[in-house]
Amino acid sequence: LLFALWTPSGTIWWRGEGAVFTVVVGLYVLAWLLLAKAIIDAGMALQTGFLGWWAVVNDRLPVFPPMPVRGLFRLIRQPIYAAFALTVWTVPVWTPDQLAVALVLTAYCLAGPLFKEERFRRRFGRDFSAYAQRVPYWLPWPRPARVVNDLSIYDASPDWWDGKTRWLRALQNLVPARLAFFDPIVGDWRGKKVLDIGCGAGFMAEALSARGASVPGIDPSATAIAAARKHGLATGNTVQYQVGSGENLPIPDWAFDIAVCVDVLEHVDDLDKVIAEIARSLRPGGLFLFDTINRGALAAFVIVTLGETVTRLLPRGTHDPARFIRPQDLRQKLAAAGFTVGRFAGMGPRGLDRRLDPIFGTLPTLAIQYLGYAVASVAKPEAALRQDSRQTRQG
Repeated sequence: LLFALWTPSGTIWWRGEGAVFTVVVGLYVLAWLLLAKAIIDAGMALQTGFLGWWAVVNDRLPVFPPMPVRGLFRLIRQPIYAAFALTVWTVPVWTPDQLAVALVLTAYCLAGPLFKEERFRRRFGRDFSAYAQRVPYWLPWPRPARVVNDLSIYDASPDWWDGKTRWLRALQNLVPARLAFFDPIVGDWRGKKVLDIGCGAGFMAEALSARGASVPGIDPSATAIAAARKHGLATGNTVQYQVGSGENLPIPDWAFDIAVCVDVLEHVDDLDKVIAEIARSLRPGGLFLFDTINRGALAAFVIVTLGETVTRLLPRGTHDPARFIRPQDLRQKLAAAGFTVGRFAGMGPRGLDRRLDPIFGTLPTLAIQYLGYAVASVAKPEAALRQDSRQTRQG
């Protein structure tokens, strides 16, 4: 579009002369040398397209090189784009046409790498996320390493229920949106045994208990559990809380009708083990209700860049984009664990309350956050059948 709509102005704003001309040309040559160096550091075969075309000629998939971290990539993550943008600004003659070229191509060089980095996140996973935390995106200014998936925030917040902390109010505001999706799936909560995994200080657990469910809550944060127990004593709530992790649930097998796991799956160290533990905890045909964050550039931008850095709605370092979970990946993991996977629905902010906190609800896209449910296998595992047989013989 830039060149298709081109209309040369013929106007010269500035022209370098004498020593200035020499300096500008020197910077222009340096910019092209930096670009060549960045291409070499990234892999000449990859950057020229030879790697891909050679794979096509040989009728095989391309074998990509390791993630580039040497040379100029030690200073910034996108030296190729930065060097190319530098070439359009270090010119000895400035016209309106040159300014248009510089602005449009620089905008491309700033935004284009976001899509490239999303491919790198898929290909290299946590290795790229760790690299991205160490090395700045486009300009080589020093910055402290950013802690990610920092769960110590739950230990540092003893006053979960006083309404003074904005991010805790946001967690409370998520409860009605979750229940609006879960209620039609469950129907009547009364008399159901419901396990709340990653319960924090009991926002969801108390809401479920108020609906008539029998709810134990489990969370790895002793501080959060203490806050939950304190609030339960003050309000007369009957939820039973204990410290424990999703990877090793301290509960018996096949004991619950429903397992609820919200704002948790994107934080765990071993997602497969957590899903296996949830499957173990549910009776045949039991429900697994959950929400989590999609893994993609848009979700990382909204949750981390906007949520943690710009608006400070969440504490910085709460999330690691490498741990976010694509819906199709979660479906596969649930099916592998014996679940029948149900409907997924998008979730996100839909307005603001009187304190300018977000009000959440369902959205027509899964691109950022999403809710879902799955049904445990109706057939008991072989180990459970053997246990039932032994109990029958003993009876």
